[in-house]
Amino acid sequence: MDSWQNGILAGLAAIGLMLVTGPATAGVSKETATQADDINAEAEIFTLRPFRAVYRVSAGVLSGSLTLELEHRTGEDWVLTSVATTRGMARLFRRGDLLERSVFRFTPDGIKPMEYFRDDGISGPERNAALIFSHADGRVYGTDREHEVDLPMNGEVIDRLAMQIRLMHDLTRGLRPDEYAVIDRGEIREMDIRYAGEERIDIGEHSFDTLRLDHQSRNSSRNTRLWTSAEHEFLPVRIEQQRRGSTEWLGVLQEVRWGETLNSDAR
Repeated sequence: MDSWQNGILAGLAAIGLMLVTGPATAGVSKETATQADDINAEAEIFTLRPFRAVYRVSAGVLSGSLTLELEHRTGEDWVLTSVATTRGMARLFRRGDLLERSVFRFTPDGIKPMEYFRDDGISGPERNAALIFSHADGRVYGTDREHEVDLPMNGEVIDRLAMQIRLMHDLTRGLRPDEYAVIDRGEIREMDIRYAGEERIDIGEHSFDTLRLDHQSRNSSRNTRLWTSAEHEFLPVRIEQQRRGSTEWLGVLQEVRWGETLNSDAR
């Protein structure tokens, strides 16, 4: 496949990684952890709300869309679903969608992943995944990209989709984590997070005050840059994936609806 075709396909497949556990201070710098100790316990409370966010994704002349939806099941159980779809010329090469789903528990101790599932109709079934997080055993079991998975959790590991909710959780409480342990490609990878400060950006007719940050797997040439909006509980409103300084693809928030879950094409 030509590189220009790969651009949009890789972008749609990788966007779930942003989109983004253990104790609240895990993976947090000492300075940030000290700041967190000063936060009033009541102010630390982060209440999840169901939402449905739609992004436009582009890579050169190719385009697609990403729908991210958070649903509440019962009690502490939540489901985050991501559906990436190619559009226009890209549909000539891949007609499927990329479906990812993360089931996790939202507890007083933080985000606890339970299951992760990926059905990759864009790049092919060799990229599918099905993982179970066994907290009783302290291990992750399943398959990821045709790799058998049996890895220790060490109280820190989270799947790549639920990482976005944990990031929103931490940022809303005033924390700035500097790394997460994410399971991807059949192994546990350290995800480094760097902060570039506040930035005001325009998307269409709306202006957002954002916190800009970058995250990147160690030893990877790809960097993902996020503009997260406090107005939307630190959900990303703009996403760029860069490789060696060049932007490979761009995702821009088109709409977001908060509240009880809506009927979704993701189901």
